[in-house]
Amino acid sequence: MQYILPATWAFAVAANAVPAQHWHYPKGFGGPPAPGGAIPTGGAYPTGLIPTATGILPWPTAPYSPIKQYQSKGRADDDEESSSSSAASSKTKSTKKGKSSSATASVTKSGNAASATGSASSGNSSAPATTAAPASGGSGSSGGKLPASSGTSVLKAVQTIAAGDSFDGGMVAFDRGASCTGQTEGGSSDAVFHLLEGASLSNVIIGPNQIEGVHCFGSCTLTNVWWSEVCEDAFTIKEQSASGTTTINGGGAFGADDKVLQHNGAGTLKVTGFTTSDFGKLYRSCGNCKTMSERHIILDDITASEGSSLVGINSNYGDTATLTNIKASGVKDICVEYEGNDSGKEPTKKSSGPSSACIYTESDVTSS
Repeated sequence: MQYILPATWAFAVAANAVPAQHWHYPKGFGGPPAPGGAIPTGGAYPTGLIPTATGILPWPTAPYSPIKQYQSKGRADDDEESSSSSAASSKTKSTKKGKSSSATASVTKSGNAASATGSASSGNSSAPATTAAPASGGSGSSGGKLPASSGTSVLKAVQTIAAGDSFDGGMVAFDRGASCTGQTEGGSSDAVFHLLEGASLSNVIIGPNQIEGVHCFGSCTLTNVWWSEVCEDAFTIKEQSASGTTTINGGGAFGADDKVLQHNGAGTLKVTGFTTSDFGKLYRSCGNCKTMSERHIILDDITASEGSSLVGINSNYGDTATLTNIKASGVKDICVEYEGNDSGKEPTKKSSGPSSACIYTESDVTSS
């Protein structure tokens, strides 16, 4: 009897015990971020492990991003007012699927540098798959041609550069292995790189097989970044504070049916030593975002050819454009002012040319 009561009590407790709870990441989130925000380069650790300061941790099997996903629901978060956009929206660019080759990618964290090399693998990992190649810098002046790549890397998922971190791509051409969808608005998950607040991206070529290029969530810095063929947009400031400044030094973009640089957040974009050709607009301040802000664009030492307009701003929201040392040929308008809105309607073109909002003189613009 003395054994029956304890056994009965234990059985009752077990019968009413709460089942083990297994926590899952919300739908759309594959796992925790890489330790320290670093992006592993894939090939150096064939088992999928990446080094950390304290040991070896597994790279998550599905992409993770701590930022809001900007999928196209209802209307796009940028304007589509130009006739060239309408024509381009019915056209899908034909591109060849990229192959993986040899290249280098290195990750530098704040106060701590780390690099990795390995065997390229046609994008079988969610992290860049690359092998060793010489690092390459770039000129900060405009007028250059698309540099030769040191290799290619096809990414299965968008790569996030953590806040304050930097990524030097060694002139590897990165893309997503996906054909361009023309001017059909993609989502943030279609980008090649995400840059969080204070992140830096340098010595990278964005290849043709991608849709959304590079997205910035906060003030970020691009140095010697090139787009061989722009799809929907080359670069978008998705979020930025009114006091924030994003900087683009050097680089260039080619073959944009519509916009090259899209500004949806607030604050300032400063572009120096940039080259573009065969484009719709080099810069456009979003004309009908749900949240409209005052935005400022500063362009210096720009070489542009065969485009519809260099700059489009919404002067009714206090936007300004400051232009110096511009070389432009075959560009219809240098600076266009629009009447922007937050209702999703087509922005109305107000004027073009120098003004209190379009800050430049005729001598600031010469033919290239």
